[in-house]
Formats: sequence, structure tokens, C-alpha cells
Amino acid sequence: MTIPTALFVTYATLTAPGTGDSTLVQLGDNFNTHNYTLFSTVADINTNVIVALEGSIDGTNYSKIIANQTITADGTTHYNIANHPVKYIRPSFVSESGGTAATVLFSIGAN
Repeated sequence: MTIPTALFVTYATLTAPGTGDSTLVQLGDNFNTHNYTLFSTVADINTNVIVALEGSIDGTNYSKIIANQTITADGTTHYNIANHPVKYIRPSFVSESGGTAATVLFSIGAN
């Protein structure tokens, strides 16, 4: 059996502020992650959107491991965090300014 060295997930597009599904990023004793990359692809932005990445130890209580990031133009941006071991992660579309048309597609890499 091959033990994975990285995990990649793409979530359903969010059309309003909210969080993506939680993803388990600790798979037994052989695959523990502590480095994360958050890709955010924004379309139909008005003024700005704010995104973040949340982590949890228990799958219930979440805290931001990538703090609020303000995006002011359509396109894809990415953010990284190292050495933050958690058991679960989830992307967050925190807020939108200037309208309600923006959509956000999140992808995450973890190792």
C-alpha cells in the first residue's frame, strides 16, 4: 500500500458567504498534515470578497489558520500556511462588499 504524501481537494462553488465542507486531513498514524495552500478563484466580483482557511482539532470548533484575505479582482489567488497541524480544515467565504454576485471556488492542498 502506498502512503499518500499530499492531499488535494476542490470544493463546490460558494455563491454567498459561508464555509465549504470540512475535510479530514489526518489519516491515521501514517498521514498527518501541517502545511496548507488555499487557492481561491473569484468570479463576478463587485468591490471585494474576503476569504480564509479554518482549522479544527475536533471537527466542531474552528479557528482561522489563514487569516482573512481581501480579494479585489476576479481571478485565482493562493495563500500558504506552514507548521499548523490540525485534524480538519475548511475554506471560508467570509464576506462580500459592493453587491451579491461574486462566486468563490476553493481548492486546498495539504501535506
